[in-house]
Amino acid sequence: MSATPTDAADARPGRPAAPAARVVDVLIAGGGPAGAVAAHALAMAGRRAMIADPGRLRPAPAGGVSGGAGGAPAELKIGEALPGAAAGFFRAAGLPPPDPDRHTRVRGSWSAWASGELEATDFLRSPDGPGWRLDRPAFDAALREAAIDAGAGWRRARVVKVDRLVTDSTGRDAGPDTAPLWRVDFSDGGPPVLARWLIDATGRRAAVARQLGAGRLRDDRLIAIFARLCITDGPMADPGFDRTVIEAVPEGWWYAARLPSGAVMAALHTTPATAARILADRPRWHAARLAAPHLARLTGHADAGAALDQIAACDAGGTALDRLAGPGWIAAGDAGQAWDPLSAQGLLSAMHAGRQAARAVDAALGGDTNAVAQVVAAQARLRAVYLSRLAAYYAQAAGRFAGTEFWAGRSGQG
Repeated sequence: MSATPTDAADARPGRPAAPAARVVDVLIAGGGPAGAVAAHALAMAGRRAMIADPGRLRPAPAGGVSGGAGGAPAELKIGEALPGAAAGFFRAAGLPPPDPDRHTRVRGSWSAWASGELEATDFLRSPDGPGWRLDRPAFDAALREAAIDAGAGWRRARVVKVDRLVTDSTGRDAGPDTAPLWRVDFSDGGPPVLARWLIDATGRRAAVARQLGAGRLRDDRLIAIFARLCITDGPMADPGFDRTVIEAVPEGWWYAARLPSGAVMAALHTTPATAARILADRPRWHAARLAAPHLARLTGHADAGAALDQIAACDAGGTALDRLAGPGWIAAGDAGQAWDPLSAQGLLSAMHAGRQAARAVDAALGGDTNAVAQVVAAQARLRAVYLSRLAAYYAQAAGRFAGTEFWAGRSGQG
């Protein structure tokens, strides 16, 4: 990508010496939802904010359901749902809701969890109304563009190193109104940026926070093994299918949803050991899907030939940093704490965390010495509630599969 107006001055050809480093109030590492929301909030508050991310500013053309069985698209994302409560977030943040021409509505769920029967939940009865099924690359790009339209800068590069620059004469941290605190170097080899604050929104890698000494706490070992399917028979072949499907099975639990493209995303959440066995013999994934009675019926008993992608896997277990913030930096979104996908709140929580982090940093830049600590405390309370509710929900299904590897530690009695 060519230089954007916000970084063009750093890319002039023919300059004999490296240009002077740009100075910003806040450097946001990571341009996903948390980072983009944080950059938007800071720009709207009048702060000089810059996003650094190695990905595209705009997504590659979306693939349909007829792409054939090849490798998974580089931008395929598994977290593609938002609950109806997100409508209030968009209003409060001054962000547009998902474009109805790119995204579809989710009006309920079908779940076989506490029993083997498929039970329906209708979101129209919820005060928040229906949710959204997202084209994630398009959704993420819309958030980034909203941030840039608000005045944030964009650097297509990864943050590779951060160095603390400013301390007072005794070696203590300088106050919020001093010169820049951080020198930030990037993967593109271009000029560094000097920033007064850093927000780590690099996702589960938490690349900046971990470089600054934060450690990663793991709640659980959970792997999601997923692929898109072209379904031509069964209820999920209907373009009007607007439900999320959850089905507990002895080896874990399945998630399935019809995407805006018309493809069906299916994911088995299981232990690392089971995941390793399946990834070593990938037809096992399709066999496991067809052994889930409700999912098999809903997807028309489609066999391995329906796969649009190679089966892929990712870490899906809940995690958190042992330190959410430090002098001059704070983590947001999955970098700070990532949620088990069973919560169905991970994406919305990441956006909330991005906005909270931005508002706290804006306050800190204005001299408020308590704002960041208040956000850290609020996130700790939220995490405690999340862990309690997640354990209770897993326990509802654990009794059905006593003695199995996946459910052994999820009964709520250990």
